Amino acid sequence: MKYRPEIDGLRSVAVLPVILFHGGLGLFSGGFVGVDVFFVISGFLITTIILQKIDEGRFSLLDFYARRARRILPALILVVLCTTPFAWIWMLPTEFKDYAQSVAAVGLFSSNFLFWIESGYFAAAAEQKPLLHTWSLAVEEQYYILFPLMMMALWARLPKATTILLAAIFVVSLALAEVMWRVAPDANFYLLPTRAWELMTGSLCAIFVLKRGVQSNNLASGIGLLAITVSIFAFDAHTPFPSLYALAPVIGTGLVLVYGTKGTWVADVLSMRAPVFVGLISYSAYLWHQPLFALARLRDPQEPELVLMMGLAGLSLGLAYLSWRFVEQPARHIPWAAWKTVSAAGLVSIVALGVGATLSVMPWQAQSFRANLAPQNLALLERINTMRRMEHKFTPADEDGACRFMVRPDDPQSITRFETCAAEHGPALLVIGDSHSEDVFKALLAGSDAPFLLAMGQGQCRPHVAGSDCTTTPMPLFLTAQKDRIARIYFAQAGFWLLERADGAKPDRNLFTAAGKIDGQLDVPAIERALDVLTRFDALAPVTWVGPRLEPHVSFDAMLALPCDEAPDVLHLRPTHQALFETLDAHLKTASQMRGIDYVSTMEAVAFDMAHELYSCEALYWSDGDHWSPQGEALFGPRLARGVGL
Repeated sequence: MKYRPEIDGLRSVAVLPVILFHGGLGLFSGGFVGVDVFFVISGFLITTIILQKIDEGRFSLLDFYARRARRILPALILVVLCTTPFAWIWMLPTEFKDYAQSVAAVGLFSSNFLFWIESGYFAAAAEQKPLLHTWSLAVEEQYYILFPLMMMALWARLPKATTILLAAIFVVSLALAEVMWRVAPDANFYLLPTRAWELMTGSLCAIFVLKRGVQSNNLASGIGLLAITVSIFAFDAHTPFPSLYALAPVIGTGLVLVYGTKGTWVADVLSMRAPVFVGLISYSAYLWHQPLFALARLRDPQEPELVLMMGLAGLSLGLAYLSWRFVEQPARHIPWAAWKTVSAAGLVSIVALGVGATLSVMPWQAQSFRANLAPQNLALLERINTMRRMEHKFTPADEDGACRFMVRPDDPQSITRFETCAAEHGPALLVIGDSHSEDVFKALLAGSDAPFLLAMGQGQCRPHVAGSDCTTTPMPLFLTAQKDRIARIYFAQAGFWLLERADGAKPDRNLFTAAGKIDGQLDVPAIERALDVLTRFDALAPVTWVGPRLEPHVSFDAMLALPCDEAPDVLHLRPTHQALFETLDAHLKTASQMRGIDYVSTMEAVAFDMAHELYSCEALYWSDGDHWSPQGEALFGPRLARGVGL
């Protein structure tokens, strides 16, 4: 196809926001849509190449795969080779095992499956995974494998039916994405079936241009570029994605590809030397930026300063030019026969799989990591490895005596046990809430002698979340049926879920991994929804809201970066961190009392001392950024028990 410089310029519009978003520049809160722009461009170019050659009767599947291998593999191999030594030196053994598995997944074109499987509540911080961004390459590679086969089978014989089929895939995939972000958001984000409609958008645009010729329309192309731009600045990490929201950048990209041709102001802007240059090196820039950012986050005891991350963004562009100039370009012109290139690509995949699998099971890196660790930190490392294997959910081992246990309202044996204990001890004390209520329950086990103490919480049980099963059924049914056997309900949940960023983005742990100060505020509607549920419970039995703890959100990597007898003096809460939780605590106290609900400030009762009660050479008091470890429960339990009056 004829070279269109504006498409390279459009690539720069895709890659720069992605890099700045991953670097923590809040202005580019929707920079991740650059990946969607890439998908549309890829669908457009690949379809154009395939259909033109099919129409000319000279399409070769082997040649197509060889060209893709020359395009993708050389720079990717270079980045993995350069990243692995630093991962070997700096990563925890458990983290390096995950990294090695990601190397193997890269070789199998299946990174998206790996990161989908690894995603979830207790997955390692995404920001610290050097190859996380290869999920999008895997999606494209899977498309490259399947799409040409479909076109070879259908296009020459049934072009109209093929177009209808592509449109049907678009509709079904988009509809699936709109359903999946509600029920399986991680699968929705990473997997091809819910991304296919974006690639099909590019394919349909290519067919339109092939049939009707190149179009020029200032208005249409301008609307397209505007839609992409608005998405970059208006969306954020909590915009359901992909979903109907993604239509804006995806259709916008399609409009630019179809109508933003020579003679339009959009083409004039995108064809300028700077955006075209960035577009030419965009693939390498995309490859380099995530390892640089992830490794920086691994090494910095606190989140790296924004100025450092922007410096690394610039470095990624510099490295991108070098790899484009000295690796990508020469590789494209290697005079190998297609079968040799494809064979070499297959060999690379086998080697990557073998190396990744070997590194993930052999103890070499763990031995090297221990050898280079400060001697004081060896015992700390063992505690950290133990913590990483833990799951935050109730188990029988968490119970303490016949009448201090986790009650299961849908289990007849559990109810019988509850009623027997009620007959012996009188009304029970009941702890409910999300995974933080587990900490509270086990802390009270350690810190009080209450003879009849129960838990009925579960991870992600938060009453402010609409449709949360734990606060609709069967918990209310149990409380209603057993209200005379319950003396008091203690409610606890993670405080960060009641916060939001200043731009209105919904809360999660990313609030504490963004560069610089914590730019957060109270999510007052969420607090009021939680109080609505607790008010209903209070009519059945007195409720005490055990307020949120001060959550340090310090990574294990930061703990091991310095000798354990020095690090507590270096690690500090980020600016505005403590003030934000103090504001939340004060608001919850006032709002609860206005509803007639008792409130106990965990922050006041526990009085967490960051310098001495995060960890030491002898103890690890937190199992992650916001949960107490067993040692923490033993330390904080007596204080909390006194705070709630036990």
